[in-house]
Amino acid sequence: MTRLTKVRGQANRGEVRRLWLAERDLFREHLLRLDPLTRQQRFGTAVNDAFLENYATTTFGVGGLVYAYIEDGVVRGAAELRGLDDIVAQTGEAAFSVETDWRRSGIGGELFGRLITAARNRGIRTLYMTCLPQNAAMRRLAQKYAADLVGGYADVEGVIATGGPTPFTILDEALDNAQGFATLALSLQKAFWPSRFLARALRA
Repeated sequence: MTRLTKVRGQANRGEVRRLWLAERDLFREHLLRLDPLTRQQRFGTAVNDAFLENYATTTFGVGGLVYAYIEDGVVRGAAELRGLDDIVAQTGEAAFSVETDWRRSGIGGELFGRLITAARNRGIRTLYMTCLPQNAAMRRLAQKYAADLVGGYADVEGVIATGGPTPFTILDEALDNAQGFATLALSLQKAFWPSRFLARALRA
């Protein structure tokens, strides 16, 4: 599980890990907190709350994978890997969203690195990402990972050659998933324990 060193110049309490289906509401709440400009940068156009509600509901289906930066139990940044339902093509699509107050803190880079590892381990050799021309931060992030940027007035497309899986990338993701799932299990246990305890007390 990746831990960042600093967020907004302060000691970091957050982590980057995979989100599971049971945590879909965390992802939905993150999307709904995005301001209008960030929504436009993420989706390429203006979107309303209803669109985001539906998007969050369908994201965790077949063909999608979500990693998130989580701080104090709240998702502040997310990265999506899509295209897993068509591995024959060996291509996938990456998308990112980071809440305004958490930008410029290294979160996007950590999320990007995790997506590239996941893509490699699933046989995705080419990763595509699209951003608006004025989204300089995302363009810099893509260039950091040696993306070829092509585009014009409407949008810019980044193409990244990910490489194949290695024992290191497979082990890295396996450990990340195991730790992330343990975190989820612990949070669910804390959430449901009081109700179970109360039920037992009432039966006593």
